[in-house]
Amino acid sequence: MSQTLFNKGDQVEVTRPGHGSTGPYYPAMVLRPVFKDKAHMLVQHQTLTNPNADGSKTLIEIVELRNARLVPPRELYQFFKVGDDVDAYRDKGWSRGTVRDILENSKYLVAFQGQEFQCQQFNLRLHREWEDDSWVPHFQEEKTSPVKSRKLVLKLKCSNRTSGASFENGTVVEVSSDEEGYEGAWYTAKIIDHIGSDKFLVEYEHLVTDDGTELLREETCASYIRPCPPRLPPVAQFKVLQKVDTLYNDGWWKGTISKVLSGSKYVVYFSSTNEELEFKHSNLRPHQDWINGRWIHGYMVNIYGYDHKEFADKRK
Repeated sequence: MSQTLFNKGDQVEVTRPGHGSTGPYYPAMVLRPVFKDKAHMLVQHQTLTNPNADGSKTLIEIVELRNARLVPPRELYQFFKVGDDVDAYRDKGWSRGTVRDILENSKYLVAFQGQEFQCQQFNLRLHREWEDDSWVPHFQEEKTSPVKSRKLVLKLKCSNRTSGASFENGTVVEVSSDEEGYEGAWYTAKIIDHIGSDKFLVEYEHLVTDDGTELLREETCASYIRPCPPRLPPVAQFKVLQKVDTLYNDGWWKGTISKVLSGSKYVVYFSSTNEELEFKHSNLRPHQDWINGRWIHGYMVNIYGYDHKEFADKRK
């Protein structure tokens, strides 16, 4: 392996001695490329922590050059079939496995060392071998450097119109869904990556995976993403018929104040389900609409179709 393969700051994947191509390979960054023996380098792990520091600091260690490889370029979007030789991300690293079955909701059943587990599509990639300083089989397109992470600055499109907001990887946004029972709710998330002309990989701030071990990541269309609303001056007290967002089940749900209670509490009416729930003042915020790339405050929404009479009629 070439002595000049790695440079300071390179993004690499590191495995333990003897594991070979099966992994797991853990993401890390090169701190010092070559020692005097020309066979080792110093890396800082991105997912492994120092067991002697109560897990509060990432692990820094010396590794052999032969047990490291560059991070492969990210392929924008992939579908997998039964029998595909893949790398699956689990337990903080990439391990080699085989696709056994195609499941619903962009999930796959993957076999690894005699065990089977479910894996989200974005946590899979086709397996490749690192040989002679390159990936085999070769990537069809390697215009993007496999070493440097991409900085994402895009114009999101909603309803065939440019939203007017620019997003980078790491930007905190809100994401909605048209899944039954979740219509109208917005969940705080972070942009992880751009995976197509109008799709993004996001990581939710409060939603977790089915086993509850890590934050949920999923692919979502740009039309379901908006910036976080701007902070408004504190509201001393909300008024009857005022439109609000309520923090409920880890998301923000649009409702209307139907009753002001004592103790800084309110009854909120939800037109989508024709029900009322009680909320504390601290779990409410003034409603704002994201329209044509601009935030419109609640008191301006009447011009976009909100009707107090409609609310009153539904409550009869």
